[in-house]
Amino acid sequence: MKISLLTFGTRGDVHPFIALGAGLVARGHEVALATSADFREMVEKAGLNFREIPGSGKDYFATPAVVDSIRKSPSSIRTALKMPKPSLDEVVESMERMYEAGQDADFMLNALITRGVGYAGPGVPWGTVSWWPITATGEFRAYNTPDLPLGAPWTRFTHFMSAQMEWQWNRPAVNRFRKRRGLPALGMASPAARLGTDQPILYPYSPSFMPPPRDWPQRAHVTGYWTLDRTTEPPADLVEFLDSGPAPVVLALGSAWPVYGERTLELVRDAVRKAKRRLVVVGGPEGDLPDDEFRTGEVDYGWLFPRAAAVIHGASFGTTADVLRAGVPQVTVPCWADGPYWAARLAALGVSAPPVPFQKLTGGALTQAVAQAVDEPGIAERAARLGELVRADRGVETACDLIEQWGEARPA
Repeated sequence: MKISLLTFGTRGDVHPFIALGAGLVARGHEVALATSADFREMVEKAGLNFREIPGSGKDYFATPAVVDSIRKSPSSIRTALKMPKPSLDEVVESMERMYEAGQDADFMLNALITRGVGYAGPGVPWGTVSWWPITATGEFRAYNTPDLPLGAPWTRFTHFMSAQMEWQWNRPAVNRFRKRRGLPALGMASPAARLGTDQPILYPYSPSFMPPPRDWPQRAHVTGYWTLDRTTEPPADLVEFLDSGPAPVVLALGSAWPVYGERTLELVRDAVRKAKRRLVVVGGPEGDLPDDEFRTGEVDYGWLFPRAAAVIHGASFGTTADVLRAGVPQVTVPCWADGPYWAARLAALGVSAPPVPFQKLTGGALTQAVAQAVDEPGIAERAARLGELVRADRGVETACDLIEQWGEARPA
């Protein structure tokens, strides 16, 4: 089969698609991945054909207005309003490039920012991916919606409301592109309501972490996380540091470091010292290091996290997956978007201390959370058990099985 994968954003949006693409290539399929030029080398190194989508998604936190917005509120809507916005013509041109990337494919799979090309009528069978649940259910409310005690009717309404909000964001560009191709405009009702029924939707997280609701449609699938094991050697001086003492706490805030800044690092240092632990910092502000601290650049989380006493992170989708697989305790400091959503889920499962929201971050709250994560045996035991289940998932293989089934059936 010829398969076209479309995604856009930061590394967390792209890396799972690379893992999936590598799995499909290993089965003999021809795979093209369309994304920004930021990730060309990574895509091609995995054996995939690269197709460029204009723009860059890796510098979300490079705009001072965006950083200031997140420091005030975790709202992704508020932050989106502060981000530099492409013109409608630029969005339509990007959709044209996505459309071209899928034209010789037997099946096309898109994601949040690239989903509009599916609504626009790509001309080939397609499905989509979501990092958090968007399929309507009566079991839990939609992501980023109010928690009101109104039962299943309200819960289902939150999913309708969320789908409508996404559609209002996408509709102008989708209909402009459809008009360019001679197709009729789509109306006010969100086509997202049919995802999982008309088009398949994949959720690349673990069913042990977030089980699929019993009332989801047949084409909505929770596969397990999509991971690609690296073969790079860890830095020798980091290995030496780890081997020279007890397991440290790891601080990994990824691309959101500009939001967290020096103050967060100082509060973490103080909390970790009070817990009588050493600290490994991945990325972050430069500066002189004390003897009980090590700073490293990009490193394989799959290698590092299992060696940690606990991991402090922002609860982004990708880092959450890596810590869950490692099976170690967690401390979450969510700052925006889906961070609060996943942080709440981790705490509910008892594998992390209660979240410490960045906008309310204090030294006392962080010290208490770190102490709880490293000293409470129950958290470590639950994290280890969940880690075993997550590692047992066949996320990439399950997704490949489904794509092959859909390709053979040639769904409309």
